[in-house]
Amino acid sequence: MRKSYFTLFFIILTIFSFPISFILSLIYGQIYIPFSEIISPHGFYYTILFRIRLPTVIASALIGASLSIAGAIMQLLLRNPLMDPYVSGTASGGAFGAVLAYFLLAFNLPFGWLIYISPLIAFFFSLLATVITLAIGKKTGVYGIIIGGVVVSYLFSSMLTMLLEAIEYKYPQVPPPLFWLLGEIQIVGYEFDEALGILVFLLIIFSIIESRKLDLVHISDELSFAKKVNPNRYRMLWIIFLSIIVGLIVSQVGIIGFIGIIVPHIVRRTIGGNSSTLIPFSAILGSSIMMLSNIIASGALGFVIPVTAITSVLASPIIIYVLVKGRVSEGY
Repeated sequence: MRKSYFTLFFIILTIFSFPISFILSLIYGQIYIPFSEIISPHGFYYTILFRIRLPTVIASALIGASLSIAGAIMQLLLRNPLMDPYVSGTASGGAFGAVLAYFLLAFNLPFGWLIYISPLIAFFFSLLATVITLAIGKKTGVYGIIIGGVVVSYLFSSMLTMLLEAIEYKYPQVPPPLFWLLGEIQIVGYEFDEALGILVFLLIIFSIIESRKLDLVHISDELSFAKKVNPNRYRMLWIIFLSIIVGLIVSQVGIIGFIGIIVPHIVRRTIGGNSSTLIPFSAILGSSIMMLSNIIASGALGFVIPVTAITSVLASPIIIYVLVKGRVSEGY
């Protein structure tokens, strides 16, 4: 009985956390905007609200939702509670591809083209990094996926560091894209919000429609084959789709890690692990946590902090808890 009350309380808290986080994100940042100016903005506050703050808040909400859902789906399909786009190497591969796109400037391509080309190259390397991690895990098991993901992530992060140094030397007139290492949701526009919004909408719809198959593949490969679902092909289709989303996010705001671990685990422990509830509540809670994290990251404390520095602090106790409790080895 006590657990049912706690679950109900968590559901209510999660639902109301979104509008509260959204309003707080509009108010707080490098520049404080009074609530009265949120309701009826004028002059200077109008410009900040609609040209800077609002597109950033929307982007934070969409990024939080998409990374949380991506983490939940990867954990279900790979039966590993520590998987997310950061741990699997997907984000690091995408960041490498996004920065690699800068070298197209050597072919005298217009700088503005990078906005369109960078996500494509980021998608390719996101997919490549994930496939390499899965190939390692296929040979070594559940723990192998984690270790392989960490190795792949460090590999692409190291190559990314070398690329950044090369770009700074070869193109000193180009602002150094160091934020790709730890993420920064500040320089975004409504165009990015529209593109990501469409992908997040499709992600939520498809994941809800496919919830039974996701649960089926999560239970066992044998049962999936019995129900005429090829689990390996099904995983690859989802990985391709998730790589597209992660590639777009990384190409615009950099690597934002661990949100895909934090949120699904909290939802799973309080509401349940069924995908039909895990995915929508992960989307809502992920949006709220990302918006609140970005309040701190964007200068509410008087200085700017990379977003991943905040999410990694939140994720650390959860990762330790999962490892100590042995959830990984148990297939959770």
